[in-house]
Amino acid sequence: MLRSSCLLLLCVGCSSSVPGPLVRSVDPREVFQQATTPVTITGQLRASVKVDFQRDDGSTRSAQFTAQLERGDVVVDLTEVVFVESGILQARVPAGLELGGWALVVTDPLQRQARLDDAVVVVDCRSSSCRLADGGVLDAGPLPRDAGVDGGLIDGGALDAGPVDAGPQPCGQLTFKDDDLDGFGEPGSEAMLCGAARTMSGGDCDDLDPGVHTGAREFCNRVDDDCDGQVDEGACPLLNPNWIRRLDATTSQDWRTVSMFARGAGWIAGRDDVWGRLDGGFFEPSSASCPNDITKSWASPTGDLYVAGGNPALGRLATHLRAAPGCMDLRMLSDPLAGFWGVEVDGGLRLKGVLRNTRSFELTPGGSAIESSSNLSGSVRLADAHQANGVLVAVGSEAGEMRAYTLDADGGWGSELIGALPNGSLQGVSVLSATSVFAVGDQGVVLEKVGTAWRRLPAPTTATLTSVLAFNPARVFVTSSDGAVRKWNARGWQTLYSNDGGAPLNDLHGVVEDDLWAVGDRGWLVHWPE
Repeated sequence: MLRSSCLLLLCVGCSSSVPGPLVRSVDPREVFQQATTPVTITGQLRASVKVDFQRDDGSTRSAQFTAQLERGDVVVDLTEVVFVESGILQARVPAGLELGGWALVVTDPLQRQARLDDAVVVVDCRSSSCRLADGGVLDAGPLPRDAGVDGGLIDGGALDAGPVDAGPQPCGQLTFKDDDLDGFGEPGSEAMLCGAARTMSGGDCDDLDPGVHTGAREFCNRVDDDCDGQVDEGACPLLNPNWIRRLDATTSQDWRTVSMFARGAGWIAGRDDVWGRLDGGFFEPSSASCPNDITKSWASPTGDLYVAGGNPALGRLATHLRAAPGCMDLRMLSDPLAGFWGVEVDGGLRLKGVLRNTRSFELTPGGSAIESSSNLSGSVRLADAHQANGVLVAVGSEAGEMRAYTLDADGGWGSELIGALPNGSLQGVSVLSATSVFAVGDQGVVLEKVGTAWRRLPAPTTATLTSVLAFNPARVFVTSSDGAVRKWNARGWQTLYSNDGGAPLNDLHGVVEDDLWAVGDRGWLVHWPE
């Protein structure tokens, strides 16, 4: 019979018949001199258990292991040594060790020791691949975020399951954080790190905008592009520029599309009218006999215009040459165009595009239009499409739900995984690259694709966003049915213009960001800068 004050000590491994500790391996074996490195130690490692029948708080599961690295007369303690489970310890190797091999000595709770020679090799990141032992790559960008209400990834609320990013790697040179990858870093972010999001050059006063850094071109855009503390110096054509309604196209016409082909030169169109501004003066009537219900247009670099329209059951496409007023070469299509553009093929121009019914088409001016079916469902209705840098993205709806699609290398459409969105349709898309796309739609929905994942940005309005034009991820312009032009600057929204007539704005375009034109209903034409 045990007395109540009796203390029982059970030591797993304290009997002489039980083998002492043994260290088999350290993972990773190679650690960087420039950084503290977490490691896992495996081997024959046991904990001790103490049971106090009188005091519950006196019972413990003791795992009082210690670990040191030894090299000659130098002994360095590992930190945060933790017994995980039988046979496994975790610890951290401190930075600053001499290069080369080090022996590891582990001491168990009974003060017995195990030694493993050349257990750890300290290397200089500057002469290695700078890869962590987990296979992480050189800073592939920020870690995926949750899809919660904080504006994270849109994946139904779960954590994104994309590849894990090892982050910037330790190295032996001082670099700056370069989140916008423009080659210039944020002052005050100096660290001994290397990777794709690090740079040796400072001088970036806005590390979310790749167009802002020391030596950048100054645009007339209310932004300090060159980080000299001044805004728009020497870049604006007049003092105190603003977004102003132009009166040279004030009619009852509902303008639906604008296509600029050079600074100050381009076309606006709507219904069956086309007006042009070719000499830097005013927009002037050029044709009143083009396809009815014009909704889309594309201007070639030489200034020739192609316009598309139609009705709910038929599409139309026509040519409007810069040197010859009036539309010509009218072509019938199975449905109105969602988006189209020109490409150079064999020294000549070929038009390519996507119809609202998801069919694609090609047309050599003067020839016949060739349509091709797609692999998308018959319930898909496309509203817009844009191609840039070899990437084609179309947006619209499927069975009343917002959808985006990317054309793959085999010519088939792949549905983008976006997640839960309000019912309605996406109305506009702007492609920067395969890993940077913006889309807008009903109820103020704004989506940004970063890498392979989409996220929903804060809505600037509850009105329908009708078009989007992106110059970079921090210079994104949208128009809306509430008559406004807004800009996303990678932090939030700025309202640049809002008309006082309640007329919806339908489209916005410009070949440079300091010559932007927006068009809307009831003859509304707005320009920056005036």
